[in-house]
Amino acid sequence: MIKLTPLEILSIVRPCGLGPTKSNAIWNLSKILIENHGGKVPPSFESLETLPGVGHKTASCVMAHSFKVPSFPVDTHIHRLAKRWGISSGKSVVQTEADLKALFPKAHWNKLHLQLIYYARAHCPALRHNLVTCPICSAIKLESDI
Repeated sequence: MIKLTPLEILSIVRPCGLGPTKSNAIWNLSKILIENHGGKVPPSFESLETLPGVGHKTASCVMAHSFKVPSFPVDTHIHRLAKRWGISSGKSVVQTEADLKALFPKAHWNKLHLQLIYYARAHCPALRHNLVTCPICSAIKLESDI
């Protein structure tokens, strides 16, 4: 990526909904990986989170799926499910992550993260959620229904 300009990167990432800020972050991240990490992705949360455009969720995804380190990345889908199902207060993704880590065994975090995302997309969407067709929501009393 370092051989491309940020404008060339933008033309690649734009269809994904990523804009000029992301393309600049990708270019700068690539430069830092080469200069400071020998072209390798660093295998620690701390190092990853210092890279441009890499926040806690992205670092957690990299650690979970590239380095197989137990983590529980919380995206909008997981955050929504945890709040909807009453297993987290849903006040912040930080709180949701802590609640889920306390609830589920560490050995299951990486796989469960993906399972929850797939479940949310297939059965429990944010918009036009149908309580009757969602297998879990139909079995529990939702906070919003109380």
